[in-house]
Amino acid sequence: MGPTVGTTAGPAPASDRRHLHEVDLFRLLTFASVIGVHVLSAATTPDDVPSGGGQLLLHFTREAFFTLTGFVLMFQALRRPQHPLPFWRKRIPLVLTPYLTWTVLYSLLAIWTSAPGTPEPTVSRELLTMATNAVEGTAWYHLYFLLVTLQLYLVFPALVAGLRRLGRTGHLVVLGVALVLQIAVCVLLTAPPANGFGTFLIAHGYVLLPSYLLYPVVGALAALHLDQVQALVLRFRWAIAGLVVVAIATAEVWYLVTVGHGTAPSVASAVFQPTTIAWFLVAVLGLYTLSLVVTAGWRPGGPARRALAYASDRSFGIFLAHPLVLAGLLSIAGGWVDAVGSGLTLAALYLGTVLGSVLLADVLRRVPASAALTGRPRLRRGD
Repeated sequence: MGPTVGTTAGPAPASDRRHLHEVDLFRLLTFASVIGVHVLSAATTPDDVPSGGGQLLLHFTREAFFTLTGFVLMFQALRRPQHPLPFWRKRIPLVLTPYLTWTVLYSLLAIWTSAPGTPEPTVSRELLTMATNAVEGTAWYHLYFLLVTLQLYLVFPALVAGLRRLGRTGHLVVLGVALVLQIAVCVLLTAPPANGFGTFLIAHGYVLLPSYLLYPVVGALAALHLDQVQALVLRFRWAIAGLVVVAIATAEVWYLVTVGHGTAPSVASAVFQPTTIAWFLVAVLGLYTLSLVVTAGWRPGGPARRALAYASDRSFGIFLAHPLVLAGLLSIAGGWVDAVGSGLTLAALYLGTVLGSVLLADVLRRVPASAALTGRPRLRRGD
């Protein structure tokens, strides 16, 4: 989830002399999938087998975002190198300020929607809850992503420096090590030791950068070898499409077999199952391939590009606000959600959440507090 990749003057590789439209489309499609997985989880029960199968496939979104973040940060570091302190001064406020703002807003929403019988809120107790939420990323179910992003920002200058000193062989070694560590972390998270450390991992593992270590490394390496990556993706696009189909079928069959042997659907579709790593990598590759093929030949001023620019500009605001819209729709729907067939219910909720989030994000981009609410400066009149 990085800023839009632009162009600069001066000599540059072919990939630097044009806008990377595929990055914006990749980001937008990933956000659309995020809303999908949240609608599924909010409108179905944990023991719903079809819903679990859908969530299993859509869970690639967090890994896709971290891959995209690593890609964008490395791409920009190659073109406009920055020392760590300027990098942190520029990047961290763009995420930290909205993170803290929405932590407060969602903490207040949690008070408003608290179940009957919950102790009456007090100022001191709720301030302590907000502080805890800020430290742990627990104000709402999606804000952990910003906390992990901040951790990535802290270490990324070191990753850039290390990768730039290595050649192709060194990059392959780094990728291999990251893959092994990712598998080890997933095994540890799915079968934590029966001690205090294991309890800590269960409660906080999902909000720690090592849980997603592989994906920003993949993104950074893709940016380092962008021309070669793009050439290979375009050359083998149909093979990649076939690989995606095979990966989907394999992941779903494995999920159904696991559920058939007594594993709860919510566990079988969990993000940190080691078997999901292969699907996540294939999903990221497939989504990038689709984005690259679709946007090939787009003109900077074309209608498709303008529509994508509009959506991309508001994408962070959509991400931040969509659970609020979804919660509102679920609250308004009430018993209707249970009464309507699941397919129609999910489609209506998804469409309503998308449209409501886009409208809300557009409004937030135009208010004086836009930077705090969307991470971007307020739009000028007429934008």
